[in-house]
Amino acid sequence: MPVTQQQLSYLNAMGIPVWVGRDTVDSAIFETKADRSTVDSIAQQQSVTQLASPNQLPIQNNPIYQQAPSPQAPSSHTAQPPAFSTENLFNAIDQAAPVNQPQSASSIADSLKEKIEKTELIDSSSFDWQQLQQAVTDCQQCELYNKRTHVVFGEGKQNSTWMIIGDAPKEEEDTQGRPFMDRSGVLLDNMLTAIGLDRPSVYLANTLKCRPPNNRDPKKAESKTCYGYLKRQIQLVNPTLILIVGRIAAQHLLQTREPLARLRGRRHTIEELNIPVVVTYHPAYLLRQPRDKYKSWQDLKLAQSILAEVSGDQPKIQAQ
Repeated sequence: MPVTQQQLSYLNAMGIPVWVGRDTVDSAIFETKADRSTVDSIAQQQSVTQLASPNQLPIQNNPIYQQAPSPQAPSSHTAQPPAFSTENLFNAIDQAAPVNQPQSASSIADSLKEKIEKTELIDSSSFDWQQLQQAVTDCQQCELYNKRTHVVFGEGKQNSTWMIIGDAPKEEEDTQGRPFMDRSGVLLDNMLTAIGLDRPSVYLANTLKCRPPNNRDPKKAESKTCYGYLKRQIQLVNPTLILIVGRIAAQHLLQTREPLARLRGRRHTIEELNIPVVVTYHPAYLLRQPRDKYKSWQDLKLAQSILAEVSGDQPKIQAQ
């Protein structure tokens, strides 16, 4: 079979010396690697050698054949082909994938996902407030750390009866490092005032501690990374009731795919923490859809009734 320049280049790059006959080599190789007089000289030597002995092949003066292994005489007691076959090697080269083939987007994503899944997350289950905040500030366990301006740890009364948990931080929260600091935060303050509360009397937090770029929804790996921090915050606050505002926070903490419209209006429980939960719309949504404010008012009244029911009967969980 003809030998191409690409095949010889592959063999040369792999450091494999290969002997091939003059008539099996693509003439283009000789035309690019040697001048016409060299080709004629090689052809003449080949003809003379073949006339002298058919079993001897020209290897001494042709650089293509230098360092080639000496041909071995065929065995008289076996009919099996030799283990090394130039033709088979050439076929394998032709079928091989190109060197330095760029990775597809899906393969890169799979590789990143595998790396994240193998990453051992920080165990914050025994941290106090100072240790927990320092761990969040120094966290680099997902890609969001190199895009944030500030971490949004949380703020408020650290042993409050009410804990309010929202979605991921938005631009203004990222800028100031505080939760609910944009127009939606003003509306939340008004909602709290309507039930006799204010910002300093509750504890505010988000499911994520860093803002996703362009306010996109958090990725599963990002939510998983921050859940340990949020869980420890809940344990340290030790609230009697949790008010979840927003679809992302509700679905993440309650481990469900139900839409928020079906989650609101009834009592839930975070099983591993044994704390009653009420779900309502995020204030940012209410700014876009003010007609649903009355539904949130109903949710706040439900939260008050649940709180009155359990505050005297059910002991609060103790931080471990």
